[in-house]
Amino acid sequence: MILRFLCFLLSIHFPFQDKDNAVIDALGHVNRFAIPRLADFEVGSLAITHFTRARVIAAALTPSDSKPGTPASPATGARNHLFDEVWDDLLAIAETARTISRTEPGFSADFRLDGDTHQEIIATATAFLKKLQVPATAAKFIAYSMPADFVTDLQTDLAAIDDKKSEQTDDRLDDIGDTAHNRALVKEARDLIKSLSTSVKNRYRRDSENLAAWATASRIHRTGGGGPEETPPPAP
Repeated sequence: MILRFLCFLLSIHFPFQDKDNAVIDALGHVNRFAIPRLADFEVGSLAITHFTRARVIAAALTPSDSKPGTPASPATGARNHLFDEVWDDLLAIAETARTISRTEPGFSADFRLDGDTHQEIIATATAFLKKLQVPATAAKFIAYSMPADFVTDLQTDLAAIDDKKSEQTDDRLDDIGDTAHNRALVKEARDLIKSLSTSVKNRYRRDSENLAAWATASRIHRTGGGGPEETPPPAP
């Protein structure tokens, strides 16, 4: 179950595999191949239609959509910022508790930091807040110049983290829709290249120079080191 969830997250942040990026790269080469040669094909032919569609798909598949490293969603960024703020609060509380322990031995035992992962931050903040609900305990921190509303501030940030979690889920659902759309475009691009290959080979069947240029442009190289996905037959 955990493995499936991790795969789900990876599919959101890394929507395309190497083979998909290879198709997108090949599409760019095909478009560059077409620029000086469109006049060689009849107006209204399938080749012209396919070359036109190839340009549209290439424009739709921008690098930010097709390459790894997509920036975090606004909800994810806001939630991470809240975690940073809560962590800073916890550090201040823990340090103050250690100072109080100098005159009240053992006081800091209830205010120890377990770790800085998101899950650990939430657990630690929740535990701290239980102790700080006692007004006399909170007063000891305020005596060391902690803000008078530091407990309320921590509660507010913790509640906001939960709110952002639901927004984060909505953003991921949007990402899934975008990913499905882009992958459909990649499949269409792959089919377009195959169809164009037939038209180009027929048009240039006695032109070895253009056939060689097409073979290079339409070859789909996998970036993961697996070699070309498709290798057109050598030009006659």
